[in-house]
Amino acid sequence: MRLRLDKYEGFLIASSFIWGTSFVAAKIGVEQMDPVFFAMLRFVIASPVLLVVAYLLTEFDLSIFRDPMIWGIGLLNAVGSVLQNVGMTHTTATNAVLLIDINVVYVAILAAVILRERLTKFMVLGLVIGLLGIGIVATGGDTSQIISGSFVGNILVLAAGFVWAFYIVYQKKALNKHPDTLMMTSSVIVVTALTSIPMALVFTRSFSTTSEGLMATFYVALLCTGLAFLLYIAGLKGKGALASSIILLLEIVFAMIFAFLILGEAPTLATAIGGALIVLAIVFVSVQENGKNKEERLAEGSLLQ
Repeated sequence: MRLRLDKYEGFLIASSFIWGTSFVAAKIGVEQMDPVFFAMLRFVIASPVLLVVAYLLTEFDLSIFRDPMIWGIGLLNAVGSVLQNVGMTHTTATNAVLLIDINVVYVAILAAVILRERLTKFMVLGLVIGLLGIGIVATGGDTSQIISGSFVGNILVLAAGFVWAFYIVYQKKALNKHPDTLMMTSSVIVVTALTSIPMALVFTRSFSTTSEGLMATFYVALLCTGLAFLLYIAGLKGKGALASSIILLLEIVFAMIFAFLILGEAPTLATAIGGALIVLAIVFVSVQENGKNKEERLAEGSLLQ
């Protein structure tokens, strides 16, 4: 039995670790500043950094910005980020990571409809199990909580995951035209920043912030939107699709650990049960994706949490 991790597995674990901490950092950020303003600042800071990386590491082609699909994908990413941030002002980081990461199941369903990919029995089973887990996590196992603020927050982050499922599917479609994943993802983040600016100007209630809020912003912008993605690309190039998708489930584990250690969020019994069902659903779908090529997996990984 091989016990030593190779460098590619190390890259994937490192990216999972950073993405796991992003939910805690985002929770801190939205508590220190307006959630819409926080979303905008994150991408405004991250976009020039990723453009520089793309310029240095790949064939730089600004003509990609003439593609309407790139602008549509960027807009979806901006909307998803705003929904997540606003939702996290009403719910926990633990619930957020569970309800957002279930979008792997949505992607399988949407890909079957939009991209005409094969929908298997395992994917349908994953959807059913995932929906059950969502219901338990969102309500805390108590349907009387449906009118509570926490339930509203859960629904908003769930909606963010659903928006990002469309983002992933259409980004996969865009790869047919723009196979350079790093250039395409960098351009999408730039468009996300540009489309998030008018959203922030309209919906931000206060542009004030704190030093803690700015630290959280730079953390998610530079580490979670930049470094973690580059680590993910490096790891995926050396591992198969199935191994990568399973390793990335560590994001949920890391997020829950840091939510407990930093925010004091102890998972409830309902969250534990619902979370286990969601992870099981993701595993079902991830196993079915073993046949996908690496470019497709890169597209799905470039959500840049």
